[in-house]
Amino acid sequence: MPKSPFTQRVLNIQASATVSAFARAGELRRQGVDLISLVAGEPDFETPEHIRDAAIRAIKAGHTRYTNPASGIPELKDAICDKFERDNDLYYDPSQIVVTCGAKQTIFDAIIALIEEGDEAIIPAPYWTSYADQVRLMGGNPIIVPTTQDSDFCMTARQLQDAITPRTKFVLLNSPCNPTGTVYTRENMNALADVIAGANVYVIADEIYEKLLYEDAEHVSIAALLPELADRTLTVNGVSKSYAMTGWRVGYGAGPQNLIDLMIKVQTQETTNTCSISQYAALEALTGPQDCVEVMRRAYVKRRNQIVSRLNRMPGVSCNMPRGAFYVFPDISEYIGKSSSCGCIDSDVALCNFLLEEARVACVPGTGFGAPGYLRFSYSASPEQIARGMDRIEAALTALYIKDDHS
Repeated sequence: MPKSPFTQRVLNIQASATVSAFARAGELRRQGVDLISLVAGEPDFETPEHIRDAAIRAIKAGHTRYTNPASGIPELKDAICDKFERDNDLYYDPSQIVVTCGAKQTIFDAIIALIEEGDEAIIPAPYWTSYADQVRLMGGNPIIVPTTQDSDFCMTARQLQDAITPRTKFVLLNSPCNPTGTVYTRENMNALADVIAGANVYVIADEIYEKLLYEDAEHVSIAALLPELADRTLTVNGVSKSYAMTGWRVGYGAGPQNLIDLMIKVQTQETTNTCSISQYAALEALTGPQDCVEVMRRAYVKRRNQIVSRLNRMPGVSCNMPRGAFYVFPDISEYIGKSSSCGCIDSDVALCNFLLEEARVACVPGTGFGAPGYLRFSYSASPEQIARGMDRIEAALTALYIKDDHS
């Protein structure tokens, strides 16, 4: 057999499970299928008007060329520094900021700078779909630390300590978490910080959902807990989730100067600058009125309560109440092994396909997040869509449950 012309490192990774599910849902809708999609990790709200207006002003003012520097316009870097000081008790110079085409690029550029062939990165599961494959793409080994629903999907300090080896380069933490909505408490984070400080490894802290917190949940930036961690932590954020700006593609990172300099070097060979117009919109998002964030957050609280209540009424389904982000991650393992019109449901992927075909509801299998036996539903959809989706799922699962019990 002739040798493949393509690199093994690309052949060895998977396409993003969330992007694939989103694309499949879009394809079915274009075919005229009455589909309810609870897949997308993006707000269903419009970008607030004052932010859109700022982008229009930027166009009219001629801000349509390459930015200087490529790593972000100075005004936006200053605003990001102010945001970190105000919200996270973190203090950075603008030179320690890089503005990218989304938080995904920020994380990937850091991985490019940190991971050599054979290096290890510790990632708690469930994890966002891109983390592990970005590590694999650079020749690294993702060390997956499984967590459980009983622990609210939090990695413990003991688990972290046991996972660290001489090859560990960094730990990746995501709080609030996609896909579970888990928010690490200050006590959790302090315990992890102590272990990391003693191990002399880096941290990539993905804080993109930090504004979407519910009840008494508190966002804690690990870089602010110990002075030595600030020198080894990349704090990642962006405007996509909090300001309904997913399509604008603006993320940013802040961290030690030597790491940021390397990430900027990568960016100059990769994308150059983030869209100039989007940067001016992001500047307005960070410095303008913030009431729009609270309006969306309050709406998510109601939708979260709605979807969790519905899921926990369904036979064989168990769902924690998330404290952040806009996802639920129910345990559906009781359905593995049941029979359906689509054949045996032998995995969460098969159950996802069953719900797509039988209930016409799109979701994402937990396998894509390193957690087989679960499904992820986004509640960044309207209450009406959520209600209709839950009606369809409940009917399909109840029929499946009863049919299998009587077969």
